[in-house]
Amino acid sequence: MVSDASSFCPWCGRNIQDEDSSEEPLKAPKGFKFHARCDWGCGGGVMYPMRFCPWCGRAQSWRYDHFQNACPHCDRGVDDWMATCPWCGEDATGRDLIPRALRRARRLLIVARLRDWHYRVVLRPGVSGVAPRAPKVIELDRRYVTGKRRRDEISWSMLTGLLLHELGHSFLYHHWAWTRTGRFRRAFGEVRKAYRVADEHWVDFERRRIATTLTDFVSAYAATHPQEDFAETFRFYVARRGRLRELFAEFGRKRKGVRVYEKFLVLHDFVRGLRGWK
Repeated sequence: MVSDASSFCPWCGRNIQDEDSSEEPLKAPKGFKFHARCDWGCGGGVMYPMRFCPWCGRAQSWRYDHFQNACPHCDRGVDDWMATCPWCGEDATGRDLIPRALRRARRLLIVARLRDWHYRVVLRPGVSGVAPRAPKVIELDRRYVTGKRRRDEISWSMLTGLLLHELGHSFLYHHWAWTRTGRFRRAFGEVRKAYRVADEHWVDFERRRIATTLTDFVSAYAATHPQEDFAETFRFYVARRGRLRELFAEFGRKRKGVRVYEKFLVLHDFVRGLRGWK
């Protein structure tokens, strides 16, 4: 969309001057907003994210530091709520780069009878995680997916495991009031304690079998913090399709403590309660 007063298309830079074009640059033509002056000093105003000035046709540059994140396709600024990148037109979330992992995780959630809580997966630079203030936004480190093949990239099954782990954090934050119940605290502990887990801690998210090293935890990473304990319990619960009989049989073979059984029972009963089971 362009203004009748524009001399150049602000999106492609093509000359579109006609009888209705203004002879002098306008600050904010009707239907458009003024966000910045032209970088070249022609006097006209440009609206984000116009790539060209509608008055002189020269290329414009925008700063990306005021955006929440970066597009996984063009590495320019986007916000988490954006579905399409305003710069390159690709998927701003990067979900088009991980369709297999998303489909697999979605199927596992359905089989485990977990109702969708409208979570949103995005590929972003930095460490994977979920912010408590935005529990539905799940950020995955994009270096695991984008770019040329290198040692940072991981397999689809590993990516699915990572996604299930982060979904566990999102599920916990989304149902934060549940963490105040006595049964939850007896099983997982106090999740509000200070979080001091190293970001570079390596976790084998591809593993579907319970670890044998620690009696009261499903994996070594689960022992680092109560929140990680829940996320790992959630991952195994969903990856094993909520089949407690199989899980409990494995617990017995590996001599797990009573507390591990209680964790899965607490999660299973809560999931059943959400769906109104009898």
